Amino acid sequence: MKAGLLFICSLLGSTLAQSCPDPGVNGYASAAGGTTGGGNASPVVVTSASALQSAASASGARVIVVKGTITTSGAIKVTSDKTIRGENADSTIVGGFDMNGVKNIIIKNLNIRAASSADTIASRNSHHIWYDHLNVWDAGDGLLDITLESDYQTVSWCKFWYTSKSLSHRFASLVGAGGGTQPKDEGKLHVTYHHNWWAQKVDQRMPRVMYGDAHIYNNYYNSPGNSYCIGFGSYGSVLIENNYFKGVANPHQFMYDVYAYASATGNVYDSTTGKKDSGKLGSKHVAGQESALAGPFTPPYSFKADAVKDVPALVQKCAGPR
Repeated sequence: MKAGLLFICSLLGSTLAQSCPDPGVNGYASAAGGTTGGGNASPVVVTSASALQSAASASGARVIVVKGTITTSGAIKVTSDKTIRGENADSTIVGGFDMNGVKNIIIKNLNIRAASSADTIASRNSHHIWYDHLNVWDAGDGLLDITLESDYQTVSWCKFWYTSKSLSHRFASLVGAGGGTQPKDEGKLHVTYHHNWWAQKVDQRMPRVMYGDAHIYNNYYNSPGNSYCIGFGSYGSVLIENNYFKGVANPHQFMYDVYAYASATGNVYDSTTGKKDSGKLGSKHVAGQESALAGPFTPPYSFKADAVKDVPALVQKCAGPR
């Protein structure tokens, strides 16, 4: 009887270990009022670019379910209070999303491949956005760029990658743009990256952070031949916790000489080379921005980081659409 119970418990433990967590909105997107997207609005299923654009740009709350593959002629403009999610793991957008001056958006459970030289996903002057369980690849510009006074965003359980090194701009994700030239970004750009897979042929910006506070934890970095992984400078502050870096160059690198800060704890550096910069760094201010600060910060939300040894298997299994 005891042996039988032990066997059942063993099976149960194995099943639990193989499951993927689904904690709901978390990180900075859950702070300062939170992110609900379309909330409890009745789902609308879309199968064409025109239907997707119509629903995404409509006023009021919408829950939009993408079925099949939709190819767009340009980036889909998304207005406030929207949830856009894939019906299943095969749901695909060939194109991208553009958010400018909007708020309260959830984009999840989608494959997103670039159709042009623009960003695949771009947020400008927008806040409270959650990007979750996405598979994003081959953008001609950034895969996911968060710039120009954007704020309170979370990037979770996403895979970023490229199919070929012939693509010249294999730069994954910006937090802030124009090093030292965006004073309006001061006090904004609060972003969380967790449980993301920075995969093959990504060269840099995983992410690159300027001005903002970025909490980067439990990510898996496995992009051999890269230039650097996490870049920070120009008043950026980064908290780098329990990430697993495998076979990459310059896991976290200070840039631009303008004051910045990084705290790096609990990370694994497996066969890596190059810089692992941390602490208060820099030797100068930008003219006219002498009051700008970069330094330690405490995320205003609760979270529980997974053991770093579990990160490679967990992220490779669970990142991307389901």
